[in-house]
Amino acid sequence: MKTRVYTVLSIALLLLAWQTIAWQIDKPELIPGIPRLAGSIVRLLGTEEFYYSIGITCLRTLSGLVLSLLSAMVVAWLMARHAWVSALFRPWLGLMRSIPVISFILIALIFIHPEGIPLLIAFLTMFPLLTENLSQAFQHFRPGYNQMARLFHLSGYNRLTQIYYPQIKPYFFSGLSSAMGFGWRAIIMGEVLAQCTAGIGGAMKRAQLFIDIPQLLAWTGVAILLSWLSDRLIQHLAAWQPAIRFPKKESGVQQETRLRLPVRLEGIGYHFGVRPISFELLPNQTYALVAPSGKGKTTCLRLIDGTYRPTQGTLRNCPDRISVVFQEPELLPHLSTLDNVALPLASLFPEKKARQIAAALLQSLEMKAFTGHVPSALSYGQQQRAALARALAFPAPLLLMDEPFRGLDAELCQRIIERMKEWQRNGGQTILFTTHQESEIKRMGAQVLPL
Repeated sequence: MKTRVYTVLSIALLLLAWQTIAWQIDKPELIPGIPRLAGSIVRLLGTEEFYYSIGITCLRTLSGLVLSLLSAMVVAWLMARHAWVSALFRPWLGLMRSIPVISFILIALIFIHPEGIPLLIAFLTMFPLLTENLSQAFQHFRPGYNQMARLFHLSGYNRLTQIYYPQIKPYFFSGLSSAMGFGWRAIIMGEVLAQCTAGIGGAMKRAQLFIDIPQLLAWTGVAILLSWLSDRLIQHLAAWQPAIRFPKKESGVQQETRLRLPVRLEGIGYHFGVRPISFELLPNQTYALVAPSGKGKTTCLRLIDGTYRPTQGTLRNCPDRISVVFQEPELLPHLSTLDNVALPLASLFPEKKARQIAAALLQSLEMKAFTGHVPSALSYGQQQRAALARALAFPAPLLLMDEPFRGLDAELCQRIIERMKEWQRNGGQTILFTTHQESEIKRMGAQVLPL
């Protein structure tokens, strides 16, 4: 509220200063007063040229933005995936950002029809800004989120809106705000210098030729207002986050929670240095992978869940659905604890049932008081329990857990393990987890699989 008051006060002081200068100079043809400026704006509002010029400039801006954005997405994606593409394009992007806009316009006037210059200028000013920001967004994608989305079988819509969009959003809207700020000015400048027949810049040029200062200033005010409105629109769009999409009816996909056949690893190896390993996972059993740090426990889990492909050996009878507790919680920062747990269920159950299942598991893991908290408001141990609840909620016959009890004190760990064992007795799942703690192995009643 105070910010708005100060903004209004600042505008009022600016208008008062302008009116004072107009009175002192007393040349209304050159420095018109506020009443005369208001009259010019009112007269503009009553003409067809006003709306046509605004429409043409907005169309050029939107066309330049769409063209720049589509091109920037392709180039930025290639730059993030291939170092040679990044090395090839970065000097060009730096050059495009360094050359003054006026130089682009003067050179373009020699080769291009004047009416096409504003669109070209829009592209040349917006494209490098959007490309730089989007390439940073693509480079900072978290692989763990993609693995989580794949293993929990998220729908295409939920992957797009809950995994990819939130990671791109801060970079994208930062670049978009800068691009639109430069774009508006560059397009109107291009319209002025190219003397376009239509558009805000063309109208400003004609007002300048006829020394119609009030109309020139009125069009300047219109340009400022449109730039401000576009900035406000971008801020509103940046604050928007799509909700998780749940099916209206329960999925008909069979949700088995017991292995049909034993999972067999026959001489599985990987080029990270995992020596060939062989073991068998039976239904309704608990196993613990035990080895010193750096000996391949996490890699072994990723081989089973399909994140890595073995360089030798064979993996047999692996189920289609595998639930996972990752080495890090991998909770989505924009979702509440309850939504993070319910997200994997969004491909299987209607919203009400998914949230009921998620809430029940969070309560079982002593997280009821934190269902509305975002991950940044949770301790590491609380995040770990939320990740456990998410894995337990997802109906799968095989549960893989990478050091799942880190961050839990001894008493809490014991209570959580007892509830997990009860969950396993009810569903018959097979559990494979990694640990360095002998006490966790004993409490879980796990068979040790040394690496």
